[in-house]
Amino acid sequence: MPSPADPPDTAVKPGFGMRLRRRLIMGGARGGRWRRYVLTMVIGLSVIWGMSIAYLVLAPRSYAGGFVFVLPGTGAGTSVNLESIGQAVSTSASAFSSPDFSPTQNYRRMLLSRRVLLETAQRLGIPESAFPQPRVDLADQAKLITVTVRGPTPAIAEERAQALHDTFLAVLDDLRRREIETRDVSYREMLTGYQARLDAARQRLVMHQAETGLVSLDQYGTIVASVERLREQQRDVTARLAQSRAGTERLVTLLGAGPETASAALMLRADPISQELLGLLARQEAELSTLTGTRGQANPRVADLSAERASTIRRLADRVQEITGQRPANVLRLRDLSLREERARLFERMVSAMADETALEGMQAEIARQIAAEQARSVSLAGQASRLDELRREMQVAEAVFSSALARIDTSKSDIFASYPMLQTLEAPSRPERPVSPLPILAVAGGMGATFFLFFALGLTWLRAALLHRILRSGSSSQPSPAPGDGTSSAPSISSVPQRRPA
Repeated sequence: MPSPADPPDTAVKPGFGMRLRRRLIMGGARGGRWRRYVLTMVIGLSVIWGMSIAYLVLAPRSYAGGFVFVLPGTGAGTSVNLESIGQAVSTSASAFSSPDFSPTQNYRRMLLSRRVLLETAQRLGIPESAFPQPRVDLADQAKLITVTVRGPTPAIAEERAQALHDTFLAVLDDLRRREIETRDVSYREMLTGYQARLDAARQRLVMHQAETGLVSLDQYGTIVASVERLREQQRDVTARLAQSRAGTERLVTLLGAGPETASAALMLRADPISQELLGLLARQEAELSTLTGTRGQANPRVADLSAERASTIRRLADRVQEITGQRPANVLRLRDLSLREERARLFERMVSAMADETALEGMQAEIARQIAAEQARSVSLAGQASRLDELRREMQVAEAVFSSALARIDTSKSDIFASYPMLQTLEAPSRPERPVSPLPILAVAGGMGATFFLFFALGLTWLRAALLHRILRSGSSSQPSPAPGDGTSSAPSISSVPQRRPA
């Protein structure tokens, strides 16, 4: 017999909240659940593939025109040697030698800069906002720059790519030209200072040369060398003079006559009147000798011949004095010297040696005077020569610096790729054949991916009821039952409610 506290044996009708919770967790009736899942799948597939088809049909067509640049990686070097002046060296290292600088990244930023895009739009005659942002791709481990520009038609895409290509190269040329002009201005200012320094050094050198009369160090070297040459000549003249004096002394000893006597004898021999008087004197002496032997000293003819002989000797002495300027002590000795041919030749040699000796003595004296003068001059010019060498060295250094700077100006103009490496067009802008947007493969891939995720979501939703039912059952079985007679009644649990499992 049931107790009054027990509930009646009738099914309690669940409320709205319980029914909603059951529908959400268990999925509701079997037939209604299938309809909802099929309807959701149809709607989802319609939206996905409708959007894919709408993308292919309604999206505007876009074409991509582009070009490819390549950067040579070698450096350039220039060396100019100016003989006896200086050297000018202009070297450009490879643009890829520095790890902190990448010319490809630099050119990429320049391609995307506002100046390049603005000038490109102006070249095309369109507003800047109408020109699309180009795409610049850099190849890994390669010095390639790929540039892509989009357009609504193939012709417009090619035109935009060509305009961007030409504008970028024109901007590069302008930057290189400005760099060269800036360097040229700075070099010219520096060259002005070098020129002033060179002019001042040259002026000091010229003034020193004008004041001292010393033009070059070669001139001073010639002065010093001339002293040595004069000394060599002096030694040679001294030796020749000693030789001449020894010969003269030997001739004087052999002939028994001095140079004056020998000179008078030679002059007497060369004078016709003296020779005629000598001949007359010889005849008179011959006749006198004959008469003296036959007739004796007292013969009148002998006395007359003796008087004639004495007169001839006086005339000869006067003639000798007239010729030589001196009266010889013994005229007869001169006669003897002048008449003998061999002795006359010896006298000639002695006189000639005496003349050479006199000449050598004069030469020796002149050389000694020149040596003294040149020595004094070299000593006085020693300090001036040192100063001249210093001034010439200063001028050579200033001239070398000036010439090197002048050559550097010209060589720097030849290397226009120092700061902006050379670019070569590997692929010129060409007309695209196929559009890049919309892409059917992209639409199909997107639709298939969305379809896969839709089926995956529906599958998870379908399996959630069984999983949640198992979780709830395990949770209700672990709760303790209430003690009897505690005066409380428990609410019906979900597990006590009749449930229908989905098929």
